[in-house]
Amino acid sequence: MDVNERLQQEQLGNGSPKINPDEQNRYLGTFRERVIVAIKVSQLGNSNIQSQFAASLKSHSIGKVLIDQQLAGDYFSTYVGLATQSKHSFTLLSDSTKSAHQEDPIAVVLAANTAVNVDNIYLG
Repeated sequence: MDVNERLQQEQLGNGSPKINPDEQNRYLGTFRERVIVAIKVSQLGNSNIQSQFAASLKSHSIGKVLIDQQLAGDYFSTYVGLATQSKHSFTLLSDSTKSAHQEDPIAVVLAANTAVNVDNIYLG
């Protein structure tokens, strides 16, 4: 990136360039290596998935819950409730335009603050 491009980014308020922006967009602003559990939009209303997510929260005291409020729709309050019950911090996100190009985007993530490298992050 040349100096002029960098200056233009700063003036527009875009700040410094992100590392792996596509990866961060897919995983609600975090890196894949930090994801413990991810729930896709198609899974949100499944009571079995909700139970598995609650169990994951109980077994992983670390991390925070990231919820895309627009993608989660009517289910966002369910996942906020699960995070609150397990005393996990949570963040509601509202920029689903990043995920709009994905076929079945991720709506909820339990993410650690550092790399945990969980092989299978999807419930089901």
